[in-house]
Order: sequence, then structure tokens, then C-alpha cells
Amino acid sequence: MTFKYLSRIACLSALSLMTFSCSEDDTPSSDPSNTSDYRPYHLVIGSSPTGESETYIQGTTVEELNDPNKTFTFNGYGREVPSTRTARLYTSDDGETVYNLNYGGGDIAKYDYISGQNYDLVLTTDIQAVMGTAYPRWTKIDDNYAMLHNVTTENIYENPDEETSPYVRTKATVTLARVDLNTMSVLENTSFEFPYNEDNSGDGIHTFRIDAPVIANGKLYYGVAKRFYDALTGENGTMVYDNVETLVVDYPSLENETTIVSTLAQGSTNGYRTPVAHKDELGDTYQLITSGDASIMKISNGAYDTAYGKFDIKSLLGHNAEANTGWFYVGNGIGYVPVLNTDLGDSASSNWYIVRVDVYNKTAVKMNIPIDLWLRQYQWASVIDGKLYMALASLGGVGNVYIFDPSSTSADGYTTGATLQTGTTDASYIGLF
Repeated sequence: MTFKYLSRIACLSALSLMTFSCSEDDTPSSDPSNTSDYRPYHLVIGSSPTGESETYIQGTTVEELNDPNKTFTFNGYGREVPSTRTARLYTSDDGETVYNLNYGGGDIAKYDYISGQNYDLVLTTDIQAVMGTAYPRWTKIDDNYAMLHNVTTENIYENPDEETSPYVRTKATVTLARVDLNTMSVLENTSFEFPYNEDNSGDGIHTFRIDAPVIANGKLYYGVAKRFYDALTGENGTMVYDNVETLVVDYPSLENETTIVSTLAQGSTNGYRTPVAHKDELGDTYQLITSGDASIMKISNGAYDTAYGKFDIKSLLGHNAEANTGWFYVGNGIGYVPVLNTDLGDSASSNWYIVRVDVYNKTAVKMNIPIDLWLRQYQWASVIDGKLYMALASLGGVGNVYIFDPSSTSADGYTTGATLQTGTTDASYIGLF
């Protein structure tokens, strides 16, 4: 039984619900540092490792999240968030507004939270003309602005009209646009060719994705993913990284594009729907490597910090591991990373867990969470009163709100709050916003 079917049942029987709460045509994350003074929080469900996904949302309070006697369910309940693929969500810092990128639908939308499953559509903006695609990605920068971003590629041949013309390189064009979250209108926007390393471009190596920017010292730092075009086969082959790279542009002008590179680690830095880079209280940026071995790099004063080197998380875990989604920063160097045990399965398997990291002291502790986790599409966790709240449940099963205490170095350094039910066999919670 699908969420959509259950939601329709709820609409037919729930006279107490507001008229727009079950519409299939409306709805939509948030700054990670909030206090428990009244602020609504939002549970989101709907991702699937097997294909397309509906996404549903409902609001709650921190008191309910902490209550072990409370059970959350999306059976016949929850507001659908329109999206061709799993929705990309953010909230305002106060939790009263939800923003959604309709990935595949080519629009962004803004909703006011009313109560429960009731969200009021306020504004929607088509962004396909600006971005040139219905599939851009986006990141909330602060409570006023978000960034839309996309990369398109073109294989360049010496004489394009000749079938046997020699391959020259693959051109990657970056498109960026800044969004005013108050009006949901596009402000600055620009396109430029990705600033290639000339040694790589003729070998078919090219950027094909950027994502998860962070602001530091008036610049945007974008994670980068590259791939290899094989001119002999005309197909994209397996990319073997020999470095890590970050795209840098001035903010908010979006000018002066350049890159920073380090050979101390190898892999992509763009992540997958989850924050990847975080600026700490000292102004340094810590960036997760999201392909290859699980590790973290430090960016200081506009460059990779060679003295810091690489924080090799994998070597501390005792098995092969990737952190190919992103991570969540609490403060004072402490964060929590969804990690995949690649010895046991790929990213579609339920072989994920949460690792507490101390980026200052380069320590990593695998948390003792007694459920099988699939976290490939997990998007958001909320910092409340200095602790990290995550909605964690097994795929199609049950789970809890997990409340991680960053002051504890124990694998059991958490408590559990409310119970979470998924309701269908391929559903998973993708965030607590």
C-alpha cells in the first residue's frame, strides 16, 4: 500500500484536517543550531533504494521528539511533498517555513507550517529557464538565500562533423543562481566553463557535478565530482581519482571562479543530498571525502591545510568504508557521519551506521545503534540544545529519534526518544528538519 493511497484514505475520513493538508499538489531544512524554545520540527519520510519515491512530511515539537511514549507514523497521515524524485528540503531557522526543490519538476516552493500535516503553499517559482534543466541541485546558504547549481557536459571533437574526428576534451559548464528565500525569486545567476586542470582535460577527465557549498571569507566552496570519458568507446568509464578538488567563487557576485586541489586524499567532495562541508567556530572548513575511503580534509585561508593532512576515518574503523552522503556538525570539532561498510554491501544495502568524529583530535567512534540502517538518501539532522537529533529507522521497519550527546566519547553516548514507524516495506526516514 503506497503513501499516496494511504494519504487519500486519510483525506476521505479526516474531517478534522484542514482542507489543504492532503493535497497532492502542494508542500515542500534548516540551520543546524537551534534551541528548544518553541520551534516546530519536521519529520520526513519516503526514500527508497529501489526506484522513484514519494515524499511525505509532518510537523512536531521537541517535547514530542523526546517522549519515549510517543509514536510517529505516516500510515494515512502526512503531507505529500511534490517531487519527481525524492524531494530536496530545507526549513527556515525558526522552523515555521519549509522550502522544497521539486527535483525533476523544475520548480522551487515555499510553505508556511500550520500544524501537524498541514502546510500552506505560499510561493512557487519555475527555475528551468534559468538553470537550463529540471534537475538542478540546491543548498540553503542562510535564512535569506539559497544556491541553485548544475553542471552540463559536452564532448569536444576536432572536427565535429566527421565521424572519425579526434577527441579533444570534455567541456563542463557550471550554472549558478542565488535565490531570495523571502520572495523565491532568482537574483544573481551566471554560467562559466569549469576551470580545468589542463593536464586532465585532454585525458577525458572532467567535472560532471558540484554540490553542497559552504561560505567562508566571502567565497562559496563547492564540492566537486569528476568522471572519465573514454573516447574509444564513447562511454563514461570508471573514474580513478588522484586528488580532491573544490570549486571556489566569490559570494554573492558568483565571479572569479577558481579551484583548490590537494593530492593528500583522493575522491569526490560533492556528497549526496546532505551537508558535506562545515565551517567551525574558528573559521576553518572541514570537508568530507564522499567517494573513496571515508576521510575528512581541512580548508584554511582558502587552501587545503597540508599540516592537517587527511583525517582517515576508515583506518580507525577496521574495515573498508565510504561516507558517500555527507555529515552533520554539532560544534567544537564534533560531528556525526553516516558511514557505509563496503565490505558488507553497496550503498543500496542496509549496512550503514553512524560514526562520532572529533575533527580536531582525529578520533572516530562507531555508535551502537541496534537497527539495520539504509542512509543513502538521508538529508538532515537537527542540533537542539547542543545535541544532535536524528530520525533513524530500518528500511520498512521501526526505529526511534536518536539524541546524540557530543560530550560523550562512548559508543552508547545517546538516548532515544519517540518511536518511528515507516509503514511500507521500502520506506525510510530521510531527515529531521
